[in-house]
Amino acid sequence: MEAVGPVFAAGFQSITSGGYVIIYLPDLHNDELQQMGKAPVYWWLPNEVRLARKDGDKGDYKFSFTHFEGVRGAETNVGVKEDTEIAGGLLGFSTTSAPPAKVLEESQNALLAIMAGKDDRFWGWRTKVAPQFRPAPIVSNFTSLTNLAPGADGSVPTAAPAPGGARGRGGAPLVRSGPAIVPARTLPRSVQVRDAQRASNLDLWYVNLQGQGSGSVSPLAENAYSGLVGSMPAALIWSSFHGGTGGISVWQKLKLKVWSPVIRLLIEGDWDKIQDHMSAAFSGKWAFFSAEASAEFNNLRMSGDIKVTVEVDTTLPNADKIQEEIEKRSTVIVDEFMKMAQKTIFDPAPYQEKPAAVGGGGGGVLGTVGGIFGGSGGAAFKMRRDQTHLHLRYDETKQFAYLQDYPISGQLSGMYDEIKADPAAEKKYFTTLYLSEWERKVHRVVKPVVNFPDPARQWVGEPVAFLSTQIGYPTTGGAVEWSGHVFQRTDPPDAHWVCDFEQKRKEDVQNPPEGWEPDRSFVKRRIHFSEPPSELQNPFVRMQVEKNVVDLDPGDNGLLTNDVNLEVRVDNVGMLNVGPISLGVELENAKQTVEATFQALGKTADGRERPPVKFLWQYADQAEPRVFMVFTGQPDFVPAYRYKVRVVVKGGLFSKGMEWEGDWVTTSGNGAVICTVPTQDEAVSKRALPPTVRPRAAPQPAEEATVIEPPAPEEEIAPPVAARARTAQGASGELRGYPMAPAQASPPTTGGGMRTKGR
Repeated sequence: MEAVGPVFAAGFQSITSGGYVIIYLPDLHNDELQQMGKAPVYWWLPNEVRLARKDGDKGDYKFSFTHFEGVRGAETNVGVKEDTEIAGGLLGFSTTSAPPAKVLEESQNALLAIMAGKDDRFWGWRTKVAPQFRPAPIVSNFTSLTNLAPGADGSVPTAAPAPGGARGRGGAPLVRSGPAIVPARTLPRSVQVRDAQRASNLDLWYVNLQGQGSGSVSPLAENAYSGLVGSMPAALIWSSFHGGTGGISVWQKLKLKVWSPVIRLLIEGDWDKIQDHMSAAFSGKWAFFSAEASAEFNNLRMSGDIKVTVEVDTTLPNADKIQEEIEKRSTVIVDEFMKMAQKTIFDPAPYQEKPAAVGGGGGGVLGTVGGIFGGSGGAAFKMRRDQTHLHLRYDETKQFAYLQDYPISGQLSGMYDEIKADPAAEKKYFTTLYLSEWERKVHRVVKPVVNFPDPARQWVGEPVAFLSTQIGYPTTGGAVEWSGHVFQRTDPPDAHWVCDFEQKRKEDVQNPPEGWEPDRSFVKRRIHFSEPPSELQNPFVRMQVEKNVVDLDPGDNGLLTNDVNLEVRVDNVGMLNVGPISLGVELENAKQTVEATFQALGKTADGRERPPVKFLWQYADQAEPRVFMVFTGQPDFVPAYRYKVRVVVKGGLFSKGMEWEGDWVTTSGNGAVICTVPTQDEAVSKRALPPTVRPRAAPQPAEEATVIEPPAPEEEIAPPVAARARTAQGASGELRGYPMAPAQASPPTTGGGMRTKGR
């Protein structure tokens, strides 16, 4: 004689220890075992589901919740084509129904204290041999979780699939979540999220929990669950586990194999009445299931067409209660009836046979029966009428093994107490992942700032052939990897260059460049100048290019920066840009000419003085602006320069010209300038100019060379003698706004009344 299993009809003992409730059942053969001098056996059952722990009962909970959120953009994150906002949570935990080992031992001792010496056939411990404790035999375990999605679409799995219901992997019914990202398509939780056609973000109430369905049949084992949820369920999960109870409930519907005590089971009836009842009940149905068959059997008992008698051994203690339990909670009677019905009124039909008609013409019922007669698949059974007048009588005395439903659940409590006692423990279970920091880019945008020359007006623009840029980022080996781009005059006005690198962690780069950080890149920018126009090519523009190629970021690796927006500016080369340049006076006729000399201050890169340039203003082009530009290639260049002005008044055939020159004027800054033209009195040096055509004359005294005589108008001939006489008497005058010095009278010469003044 050996222990065979627990007796559920004999009742159970509930022992509470350490806050855990443990259920005990006696073995069917406990009395016989003790009579043979063997140890009685007690079977224990868990009573709740709780969070599992690591390293025994005092370790950390097997629970993690990662709240994730982020704004990911095409410019900031790798693999993102458009800006995306996403938020939600990733949940993972394991459950167990086994009590802690110490608690289990304490509860067993408490049970023995109760049962020691007790005269009970199943429960009493009446031998010196210590009892044995075993976990109750669990035949099946179907687990389910709280569904966090609201509404009708957020249904939870049922204990058994509905007739014809869809089944997932392992025969478990499919569990469907609330509305997914695409509302028109409800996603089954058994479908992976990546397989769904949806937008990048999660719906606020999205739920996808995995791990439901068939669980472990050992009460000592653990069941693992994980899930992806939207932002609203994520907030509820976080809040609930920071409260007194967890926000997720776990159910386990267990089926136990248990035994009945010795009973007499008598079932009587007429098969023709049973057949008529069954045929009417299942009329038109292709399939019927155990729950329906059980219900119809109870209807037959209530109508009196079937009589059932259950007799329990009256010598058993509480025999009346045992009989009541068998009648109320077991499926023994239905199982025995269906076994007989299979042999009597149901018979396997040929595979190709069509269903028999249902109606008053003596037809039968054809159904796909699965699970009623112990079969795992469907089988076709046809009602037979050739044996319907047989009498049903089943009479047997024995012990029956049957399956007993035993559901347990739990709210995963306990974490709140640990966090309250140690606030730092929260970080072990709850973390936040900022997705904007994940798969980060090093993003650079380079924009040229240049005024390319206008081919139609060569003096408009800067003498730039092209601009070049290189962006560098280190590889995992520490070498700098470069990408480059060239900007040209033919580019559109909005031209720019985008350069991206995947951002690496600093510890992933061996021998990184000095000063480098993961968000920094290297940049090398260059200005490539073309040859400036010559002085003869454009008289109004003077350009000087001191270096044909200018490095804005000198050095092997250029500039190390974390700036996103970068410019390639030509004025960063150290540029002097003076213009438009105009005069402070207005020329009145073609004989007046002004010459200005400009010179940029400072020295070139090779230590030389910068060469001067000259501009000339004539009466006909005095309104045309002049421009003076110098591209030094020196970023620290200060735009300073100096200029001086020389005035020339041309003489005629019968008059002297004159000229004077001012001193150097030093100034700074780019932009427009009006040149100060010195007067004759303000001039540093002044001298007379010989006439354009001069007749032969006697040499003049040396001191007369400094005497300036106004030139005659172009159409004017030599003045009459009377006019010259007045001039000789010391009269003074002006020449087109410029003062004149008194002229000395000269004796008239012979011939024609015309006089010239020579040196």
